[in-house]
Amino acid sequence: MSSQQLVSPWEYEVIDYENVSPETLKKWEKEIRRKNQRDMRNYLKRFPDATPEEKEALHSWIQAGNSPYENDAYVSTESGGPMDFISAQRFLEEEYQEYLKNPEAYRGKPDPDMSLSGEPSYNPETGKLLPF
Repeated sequence: MSSQQLVSPWEYEVIDYENVSPETLKKWEKEIRRKNQRDMRNYLKRFPDATPEEKEALHSWIQAGNSPYENDAYVSTESGGPMDFISAQRFLEEEYQEYLKNPEAYRGKPDPDMSLSGEPSYNPETGKLLPF
């Protein structure tokens, strides 16, 4: 697979992404790390209340080559996009604290209307067979 990269308004450099030289890969990695460092500095401005533990975890995440706008637990926002790192950490901590308060209530009880036995399910309002 090859692609083109703009060199000047009139010329394109063809880049073969499947056969990239090790020097080019190192250059790209360095650029990504630099971008992530810049992003982290800007990102932390949104979280002046970030704890030292959160900052340390974020720094480790960035050092591993990741973006501060993603998280390691794949927690997503309500819209389905990735949640940023510190928000995800805080969300997971809140969920853990809720679980510790009452583990049995947190787990919930199985819904009696849900058929896991393989038997057909019916709509309780209409009495018709559900398609799933």
